[in-house]
Amino acid sequence: MEVTAVELKYGRKVINLEISKNNLLAVLKAGNIPAVSDERQAVIKALKAPIGSPPLSEIVKEGDRVVIIASDITRNVRNQVVIPAIIDELREAHVPYEDITIVVATGTHRGHTFQELEYLFGPEVTKRVRIVDHDSKNKDDLVYIGTTSRGTPVWINRLVAEADKVIITGGIVYHSMAGFGGGRKAICPGVSGFDTIQHNHKLMLNPPEEGGGLKETVGCGKLKDNPMAEDMDEIAAMVNPSFMVNVILNDEGKIAKVVAGDYRKAFEEGCRVVEKFFSLKVKEKADVLFLSCGGFPKDIDLYQATKAVENSIGVLKEGGAVVLFAECPEGVGHGDFYRIIHEFRARREREEELWREFTIAKAVGYMLTLICEKHRVILVSNFDSKDVLELGMIPAEDAGQALGKVREILGHEFRAYVVPEASSSVLFLSDDGELFPGK
Repeated sequence: MEVTAVELKYGRKVINLEISKNNLLAVLKAGNIPAVSDERQAVIKALKAPIGSPPLSEIVKEGDRVVIIASDITRNVRNQVVIPAIIDELREAHVPYEDITIVVATGTHRGHTFQELEYLFGPEVTKRVRIVDHDSKNKDDLVYIGTTSRGTPVWINRLVAEADKVIITGGIVYHSMAGFGGGRKAICPGVSGFDTIQHNHKLMLNPPEEGGGLKETVGCGKLKDNPMAEDMDEIAAMVNPSFMVNVILNDEGKIAKVVAGDYRKAFEEGCRVVEKFFSLKVKEKADVLFLSCGGFPKDIDLYQATKAVENSIGVLKEGGAVVLFAECPEGVGHGDFYRIIHEFRARREREEELWREFTIAKAVGYMLTLICEKHRVILVSNFDSKDVLELGMIPAEDAGQALGKVREILGHEFRAYVVPEASSSVLFLSDDGELFPGK
């Protein structure tokens, strides 16, 4: 029997998976997008030659109150490079420092310490420019600007709503709920009220009276007919940002591409880049997926590691098996992620909890339970076996034992994909040439 050996990152170590060539459809890995040679110059170039828009220096004028919406500390989007370059461009257009405010798009996250803000934006920016953390639950700092066609009441940060010009920033990546992160997400959830975020995010769910579960049009790369994504776009249009600067990072967290200009057209171009470099298209579904997150820190806990499964599950046959190699030295990770799995034992109970109060961590846990309903998930990790079983998965100590469990479930004739960097790329069945899968 001919065997293919594949090295899979596992924490800071490597696991060797030996799989029969008869069982192997392919080893799938996206090419890493190269970093730009000079990050600051890449941002400046994008500002000077924007997509579908005049340059930022021609949009703003002296006397404008300008708000820059910037991602919070939970996102690496190279704020310390992007934001100073934008401020320099505003200064060239004769906008004084006192007319520039950075609103940090915390969504429902916590605010920042001064040291965190200094880390995010650099000492010069924190010294010269007003920086304000958005607070989604402080009604005094919110302004109601209307209701979307899907019934979402739109409450927006007052500074954003009252600004003369709004510049949105962030990073474009695949997103398991909104299709793509970046772009319009700076507005919702970034600087929206809690009620707005709750209503928008719940649009990913089918109502209990319609059978529950996720909407079929919600998922990585899906923009068309994705109610959550389309609602976000409608909310952003109510604010009508004047300009957008977004980055696409490579696997090392360095800037590979900057898109700037019209917030819709530049976002679309950024999505094309993400699709080109972070999509893996296959012709057929597999019986089994062998997934490594790509090692530390992508498998630091189960909450983070779940992304590898979300990214790949679209090419697995129903009733198939997933083998996830994720060390998880810090355990489960997020409390809400654990609670939705452990404390709510039935799908209906979990959905009722999400309808009561939606959080991303709860939604990620819920999505994992849906996967476990349709497929067998085998986890090679640091967890005790009983803990893995309690989480609805099958424990395995190593690659050999995991292969044995796959054979117990599916027999010896299974066909598999091996994905060594499953947290960094998304698997799709070959599409029909549309711009984005699902669009």
